[in-house]
Amino acid sequence: MNRTLLITFLIFYTFTTKAQDPSFSQFYASRIYLNPAFTGIENGISFAGVSRMQWANVDRGFKTYIASVEIQEPFLRSGFGLSLYHDTQGIMQLNTNGISLSYAYHIPLDAHNLHIGIQGHWMQKSVDWDKIIFSDELDPVFGDINPTTAVPLLDRISYTDFDFGIIWRFEKDMKIGKLYARDTRTSIGLSLHHLPYLFLDNTGNESFQNLGTQTSPRLTLHAGSVIPLTFFNGRKNKVSISPNIKIDFQGERFFAPRQHLQVFTYGLYLLYDGIYIGAFYQNKHALPQFKDTNAFIFALGAYLKNQGKENRNLFIGISYDANTTGVGPRAGGVYEVAMRWNMAASGKVNGKSGKKRSRRILDCYNFF
Repeated sequence: MNRTLLITFLIFYTFTTKAQDPSFSQFYASRIYLNPAFTGIENGISFAGVSRMQWANVDRGFKTYIASVEIQEPFLRSGFGLSLYHDTQGIMQLNTNGISLSYAYHIPLDAHNLHIGIQGHWMQKSVDWDKIIFSDELDPVFGDINPTTAVPLLDRISYTDFDFGIIWRFEKDMKIGKLYARDTRTSIGLSLHHLPYLFLDNTGNESFQNLGTQTSPRLTLHAGSVIPLTFFNGRKNKVSISPNIKIDFQGERFFAPRQHLQVFTYGLYLLYDGIYIGAFYQNKHALPQFKDTNAFIFALGAYLKNQGKENRNLFIGISYDANTTGVGPRAGGVYEVAMRWNMAASGKVNGKSGKKRSRRILDCYNFF
């Protein structure tokens, strides 16, 4: 993909289409972005950050950064979060910056948790018109030499947005044939993003030309389990597998599924004593269809011990998306670096004291 093609694509994307959300390969690394109901899911204070670089071979490509801090308040059965967002696209420097506040209410049950969350955003987009080349500026022989007749209207826009999410988390012993897995932990969630689009007109206008462009609503379904393989476990080391799936639906006509942009991401993590490796497949359809752009995602990470203590507070992970079709092979893959740091608090969790319940219900060592 050359520079002219990228500029044409970005102009078309920015001014004539409905915007779409970035999607992270390590979706549990920035859990508030995935679902606001994850806010405050770990006891104490947690910090998280994700850096994503897409299509590295294209000029500047697409870069997305998220940083967040969240705190759990067990006496209120609540979690509070603050997130900062930055996204930049291509050489035209289409920048999106945002700040978000999130809140989640935790309903503890017997070996079950129900989490309900909301999130509010203030977003701002800006563009450098001097770095945009319009089609009427191009000469077939000499290139970019003509003046343009395009009249930029705005170079900066701001708007607000809101999201909603719900998660059900539970523990249950699982029997697979003759194998028996104790304390299998499962998380099932749903999140709905860009709520104003569904109920209000002319909200969240993202057009630099006042054309009424808005980000289309997005529905995300996600589910995963952490299954201890007790028949492999030693006295100290723990082996687990974690199958996960995430499905995104996004489109202008939200209740017309066939017109959605849909992405299926599913795969498996293998965890051993705080270290994990993962392999995922991503495509427009649930089953592989190589006529569509698809990717194989490979991830590696570890939970690090804190000064020789048994509790693991710091997580670092990396991932790489290898696109096998579409624009991916020519434009390069997708790289992500993620981290989480939990300042675990002692004492009561969800209104009940005791280390056992803290580790069973809100242990960051088990992804979710």
